[in-house]
Amino acid sequence: MKNKLSALLLSVLMVGATLAGCASKSTETTKKSDTTMQKVKLQLKWLPQSQFMGYYVAASKGYYKDEGIDIEILPGGSDIIPEQNVNNGAADIGVTWVSSLMTYQAQGYELQEVAQMFQKSGLLLASKKATGINSPKDLKGKKVANWFGGNEYEVLALLKKYNLDKDKDLKLVQQDYTMDQLKEGSVDAASAMTYNELGLLLESGISKDKLNVIDMNDEGVAMLEDCLFVNSKWATENKDLLTKFLRASIKGWKDACKDPAAAGKTVYDVDKSVSLEHQVYMAKEVAKLAAPEGFDSSKIGYIDMSAVKKTAEFLKLYDKDLAKTPVVDATTFTSDYWTAATK
Repeated sequence: MKNKLSALLLSVLMVGATLAGCASKSTETTKKSDTTMQKVKLQLKWLPQSQFMGYYVAASKGYYKDEGIDIEILPGGSDIIPEQNVNNGAADIGVTWVSSLMTYQAQGYELQEVAQMFQKSGLLLASKKATGINSPKDLKGKKVANWFGGNEYEVLALLKKYNLDKDKDLKLVQQDYTMDQLKEGSVDAASAMTYNELGLLLESGISKDKLNVIDMNDEGVAMLEDCLFVNSKWATENKDLLTKFLRASIKGWKDACKDPAAAGKTVYDVDKSVSLEHQVYMAKEVAKLAAPEGFDSSKIGYIDMSAVKKTAEFLKLYDKDLAKTPVVDATTFTSDYWTAATK
């Protein structure tokens, strides 16, 4: 009996040791898994909204996690400059307009675009039909609003096309981040993004048949907007990580463009911004910019260098404060990481 008890006790101890060993290995595996996840901070140009839906969809579906990335999406704001945050290391990757990026590159910032998420411009000039602005030439003698800060170049190109002097033929005024100036009549035309401000006007009760819009794409003065950029040194030191980030992001953008209603809800759930209906509206309109009609969805994020050069040409014409001409070459714009991510 004594021998049986001893054998039973020995068996229990062995099982306990085995379980302890398994638990120890499990803990080691978890720790190893945690340590292999690489942190990436993405700095947005503005607050959480469907303008950035691809990144939020990629995060919610675990695409970054699948690539071994611990993603942190940093909201933007009026006092946040993505180019500066990426340059100083507060963020690894940023979202900005190409024209804005070029102004920092021209000042000597070693920043490099690695993907172009919007293939079309979303900028419009909106006006009430009662103001009589039926075409760009009708802007003469009117008050035209824009946010400035790099967002004005398409408007300036439009004026140039119609031989309108921005200082003599009309009055350019500072626009706030609402459409109240247009609604109240303190300006005749206001800048509006297809995916945001135009929707706000419609949601406020102004019907489409009471509005006129001037589309920069139709006028041939469109410039590239939302892109992804990095610090060149960081990119060189983190080639694999950047490629993985782009692979996950592109996957998220493809899903978002395929089902913008679901993408809009994903973004709305982030911080309940504006309304679910508005975020869904935004998502549907943003999808038209990231993957326009007839566009090959396998090329989401592709950099069209001819469009980049056109943006640079407009910038050189209208930004008198640039320290030097923005350089457009492989050091400032590269599709290498995008190509690696889409193989």
